[in-house]
Amino acid sequence: MIKTKTVQRTDSVNLDKATITPEGFLRDSPIIARTGILEYKNPDGSTRREFRPPEEVFKADSLASFKGKPIVMGHGAGMITADNAKRAMIGTMLSEGMQDGDNVRADLMIHDRNALDSGRRALSVGYKVDEDWTPGEFNGVKYDLVQRNIRVNHLGLVNKGRAGEIARLTLDGDQIYEEEKETKTMPKIRLDGNLEYEVPAEIVVAFDKLKADVADATKKVAETKTAAEIAAAKAKAETDTKDAEIDTMKAQATKHAGDLEKVKKDSADSIQSAVTARIEMLKVADKFKLDKADELSDKDIKLAVIKTVRGDGMDLTGKSDDYIQASFDMCKEDSATRVDAMAEQRRKANEKLKLDSKDKTLATSDQARQKMIDQTKNAYKGAK
Repeated sequence: MIKTKTVQRTDSVNLDKATITPEGFLRDSPIIARTGILEYKNPDGSTRREFRPPEEVFKADSLASFKGKPIVMGHGAGMITADNAKRAMIGTMLSEGMQDGDNVRADLMIHDRNALDSGRRALSVGYKVDEDWTPGEFNGVKYDLVQRNIRVNHLGLVNKGRAGEIARLTLDGDQIYEEEKETKTMPKIRLDGNLEYEVPAEIVVAFDKLKADVADATKKVAETKTAAEIAAAKAKAETDTKDAEIDTMKAQATKHAGDLEKVKKDSADSIQSAVTARIEMLKVADKFKLDKADELSDKDIKLAVIKTVRGDGMDLTGKSDDYIQASFDMCKEDSATRVDAMAEQRRKANEKLKLDSKDKTLATSDQARQKMIDQTKNAYKGAK
């Protein structure tokens, strides 16, 4: 009975004449997997051989699993998931796997500059398989098990792959990176205090990812703070606006209250003025002996006064209020003058009458006295 077990595997080939995009990204369509027998180390140091048959390597589901999977530095992060992809990713596989003879190619792009500067050029596929522990022989070489149901998880950028001498990169046709040189140079990272340390490239990438995460977190905190400040400022502005509206309404209410008092006062003054004017007008009517003057309007009293003074010969038809007022004022003045003149004449006449009466009275008294004297004299003469 065939026994199968799902496990993780990594296989390696090399990048093949990669190019650099205007943005500085590395793009290539290298061989990234192959058929045949691959050797792996057992925990006890022995070697086991695993067979990757063409029917499994080129199966549609297996080839489709390449597309969109992340490219990472090495295999130190293990299986890549949504939880660790952001920290580990340096690039992406752009296409599904494509058969190229006994090999598999795929389009890929590496974005991380530190990864490109690390000197690593070999590729190693990380994937899951079902182990079929059925031994056999392929091209004269015996194997211990068969890999089935291959599903790609990620692609690692490594120093050395299982492909041996083919694990080299020719970049733009003139830069050759040899495995021996790559292993002698270690990249460096700078920590706080300006101290530099030589570390594996995986550490550099992870360190840079960590710094990027910290920068993102700091930015988000700053943005959150800014958003909070903006919200607070907006709330304050809204409060200030409401306060201003309330103060404005209060001021308007106060003003309206003052206006109301002024209107009341003006109305009272106007009413008083109207009453006073009406009383004066009735006095004028009484002065000119107008009948039922209290039933006449002010204008009718004016017209009656003018008619009384000027007679029917003055036509006021169609005349303006100003014209009538002016004529009325002139009549009042003329009438006042006449009344004063007549009063003076009456005064003088009364004075003369009094004098004349006094003179007459005096004359009569003298005559009576003289008559009495004369009568006395005559009586005396007769007595003699």
